[in-house]
Amino acid sequence: MKKFILLAHGDMEHTPAFQQAHQAWWASMQGHVIDPGNPLVNGRSVSKDGEVTAIAEPDASALGYSIIEAETLEDALSLLDGCPMDMWVYEAMAM
Repeated sequence: MKKFILLAHGDMEHTPAFQQAHQAWWASMQGHVIDPGNPLVNGRSVSKDGEVTAIAEPDASALGYSIIEAETLEDALSLLDGCPMDMWVYEAMAM
């Protein structure tokens, strides 16, 4: 199995309908979750030259992460069916 990092980004609605959709989606993929993750706050970008800047753009910053396992990227992407938020998906390469 390969590991994939899910990064939630963009706007999230904190309505009862969103919470219900999120809970249903999350329950549907529990067999693939390695690390449920946490919300991400107070982000900073650090350049290779050491310059530190705040990450302020909601669409350009991650709001939370989870680590899942799946056989392929396509399998990982299929686990996002029904997900009520925008996600970036990255394969974590074995080293």
